[in-house]
Amino acid sequence: MEAVVFRGPNDFSLEEVETPKCPEKGVLIKVDAVGLCGSDIRTFSSGHKDVTPPHILGHEVAGEVVESSNPNYPVGEKVVLNPLIKLCGECYFCKHDLKNHCSNKKVLGTEMPGGYAQYVALPEECCTDDGIVRAPEGFNLDLIPLAETLSSVYSTQEFANVKEGDVVVVIGAGPLGNLHSAVAKARGAKKVIISEPSESRLDMATRFTTTDDFVNPQYGDLHDFVMQETEGVGADVVITACPVGSVQVEATHLLKPRGKVILFGGLPKDNCHVAFDSNLIHYQELVLYGGYAYAPEVFAKAVELITSGQIDASQFVTHVIPLRDIKKGIDLVKTGEAIKVVLKPWE
Repeated sequence: MEAVVFRGPNDFSLEEVETPKCPEKGVLIKVDAVGLCGSDIRTFSSGHKDVTPPHILGHEVAGEVVESSNPNYPVGEKVVLNPLIKLCGECYFCKHDLKNHCSNKKVLGTEMPGGYAQYVALPEECCTDDGIVRAPEGFNLDLIPLAETLSSVYSTQEFANVKEGDVVVVIGAGPLGNLHSAVAKARGAKKVIISEPSESRLDMATRFTTTDDFVNPQYGDLHDFVMQETEGVGADVVITACPVGSVQVEATHLLKPRGKVILFGGLPKDNCHVAFDSNLIHYQELVLYGGYAYAPEVFAKAVELITSGQIDASQFVTHVIPLRDIKKGIDLVKTGEAIKVVLKPWE
């Protein structure tokens, strides 16, 4: 089969590799579509502590069961794979409703070969309804890979309790930022403001009716705009959907007292320290939230939101290209020309 093999930072290409066998009591998935995720782009450029080259990345996978020795997942079934493909269910975190922090989790494309390939094999231990979600008959599988990103966004806003009537500022108009806008509006936010310095990305974001105001901080002061829109009070929630430390600091200055910052964009591991004004956080009683992954039931909810049309995935998936053009896809994401790129291993 053809697969993109990661051999080290900035060293990856499409190669011919051995097609995996269907495991005993497992399944073999023919990959129809796989999302190009920002975390994978970082791994391609910088590596990842849990990825040992050579390795096949790719965790946003939709496809069809083509071989099965597991009666629960018959041949011909269309599925989308939860990247948190296996949770142990036994550790402290699994038993205390913190499943996304499972001590023994297996992540598709990290601890096991992923979906930048024509086939993915899943062993028996990964063949659960938590890991394999059935797709509705006839639904466009090019759109479902968005479910992984949507799951993280949905889970984080649940955790931070983004609620009806909130004024929400989202910094970053990539797929994460635009999804945060859509989910915040679905949760009842009164106003959503997106800030983005890339004109092309900001212009692309105007397709989303869930965002009320668009700000390019190169041409207008975001702090002044937020204060003007909130009558000098500040935002209820600021979400940093970009990997920039200075933006995380800026976010704390946009909030009203007892406002919330959601730190959603991870920073580079060699530059991950940020100098917050602790007095501002103390006297304004600000709250900082992190956001990481999701529980299995949230992933199933995200698939439902997409397949029911409550989240219009077609607005987010701007480019569908062959897997062999993955480097072009990465460039499209980096330049801001794409919101979400989906790769097709058979084209």
